[in-house]
Amino acid sequence: MYANLRLFLLLLAYVGVLNAQSQTTFKKLTTGTIVNTPLDSRSVNFADFNVDGLEDLLITQGNSAGASDLIYYNKGDLTFELQPQLTNQISEPSVGATVGDMDNDGLSDIYVSTWYHRKNTLYRGTTNNGFDITQMNPNSYSESATWGDYDNDGYLDLYVCNSGNSTSDNRNLLFKNNAGTLSLLTNHPLVQATNHSRHATWVDYDQDGDVDLFICNENQTRNELFRNEGSGSFIKITAAGDLLLEASGSMGASWGDVNNDGWMDVFICNSGYFVGQANRLYINNGDGTFTKRTGVYESDNGCSFSSSFSDYDNDGDLDLVVTNGFCNGIIKNYLYLNNGLGNFTKDQTSMAEYQTPCSFGTAWGDINNDGFQDLVVANCQNNSQSPFANNDIWINEGNGYRWLKIKLKGSISNASGHGAKVYLSSIMDGVKVKQLRTLGSVSGYCGQNSSILHFGLKDGTLVDTLEVVWPSGIIQTLTKLKTNEMLVINEGSINANSDDEKIVSFVLSPNPTSTTLDIKAQFTNVADTILLELISSNGVVVYKKICTNIEENWDESILIKDLKLSSGTYHVKASSRSWSISKSIVIIP
Repeated sequence: MYANLRLFLLLLAYVGVLNAQSQTTFKKLTTGTIVNTPLDSRSVNFADFNVDGLEDLLITQGNSAGASDLIYYNKGDLTFELQPQLTNQISEPSVGATVGDMDNDGLSDIYVSTWYHRKNTLYRGTTNNGFDITQMNPNSYSESATWGDYDNDGYLDLYVCNSGNSTSDNRNLLFKNNAGTLSLLTNHPLVQATNHSRHATWVDYDQDGDVDLFICNENQTRNELFRNEGSGSFIKITAAGDLLLEASGSMGASWGDVNNDGWMDVFICNSGYFVGQANRLYINNGDGTFTKRTGVYESDNGCSFSSSFSDYDNDGDLDLVVTNGFCNGIIKNYLYLNNGLGNFTKDQTSMAEYQTPCSFGTAWGDINNDGFQDLVVANCQNNSQSPFANNDIWINEGNGYRWLKIKLKGSISNASGHGAKVYLSSIMDGVKVKQLRTLGSVSGYCGQNSSILHFGLKDGTLVDTLEVVWPSGIIQTLTKLKTNEMLVINEGSINANSDDEKIVSFVLSPNPTSTTLDIKAQFTNVADTILLELISSNGVVVYKKICTNIEENWDESILIKDLKLSSGTYHVKASSRSWSISKSIVIIP
């Protein structure tokens, strides 16, 4: 009897230790002007505007009278310093914003969407931590915008969603980036629809190497999906399983791999005007179709505007926040915990019951660089008779779980790294878990998470493999990485912990080819031996060679004509002991 009692007490103690290790709590930040200034806020965007390694915040203001948007510099001690000189030249009723490096100069550029038939605003970062400001034609009723390199030329293009009114031309806007300047395209397939659009996301839903476009439409209208056929050519998808069947009032979408199967799923926030609607989660089947997954988020019946995925408890899967506003009665925001399979339960313990006067955009980022994701929510005036509201910052107090953060810097791809995918494999609870994160300029309607990608690792002490797939087609693989660190990965540079081998260049020519393929690479630290492979699009190795006595300047050739290969896209892969890099090549008859 006593032995059984002792065992029972030991089990209780063990469960208590596990709960203490896994439980995450949030503490509301209560000091500083950033959370004590009543405003009518809309968008929240994380970005390191002054390039000091700390995540700063952009918060836009949306009241009809107009107001300056706000940039707060992160001081690193849970305090923020308002920089009114950066955006106070323009006073408009702003809504969504998107941050990216449009000219590849290493500085953040901002595009702010403005409603009430006003001009939108482009803020181009300058070397003195300021902005060159331009109000953009045409006048419009813009809700949000998103940067994305849809033609893979290394420069971020721009898509703007318009909702309009009964008398306006509310078609969306597409700006092509011409090496740092934007030109408006008026005849492109992406701008022909006249729906009232709230939000759009560039996302590679079919995993073919280029970004597609998903658009959320309000007013009980079906959402839209456009598939990128390459080189900036798009076709509208009309059948995608459950995804495009329902007509609703969609405010925004958050994309993420919620079941860790390597495919991007999507959560959609729905709302009517002061009327709640059910939110939806759609699971990507990997064949171009999606299946609706029911869950607790469908029964909350809030007026939902924004959402965002993040592994805030560091257990190796993406959790979720949903914000609600412009609604009758008591308004609440919600956190949802993922069980690792894409099934969510309402989290009622991580923070006090989250009642809000009215919330709009939301975003995640590691404000104090402790490896745990903090939450920022933009709060708004619920109606014309309501007071302005303070914004909220919730600091994640963490748990015993481990993590890895990845900062990407593109060189051949766009400098922001938008469109890149990062795959991670690690042992957690004795089981190998694979995770996917993608880097984009929006994480939900009026929200942009930190561009530093975050992986929770639970009890994992080592990352077995980390693979970065760049929009350029370059693939970099790192192995045996330490945890609880931030790793900076430059496109074409391998920053493995074991040896800092750097590839200065990796060039394939001619491309396309039908006869001979020349491979030229330059290293700063020479690898002793390199395995050279030519791999078909379905993963079959059609050529292999071990190259020894590698010098700083490496020159190798493959006689393509002797291999008698079918035409198509192949990957040339070079591997050393601790890294690999690959690039696409097209073989023609």
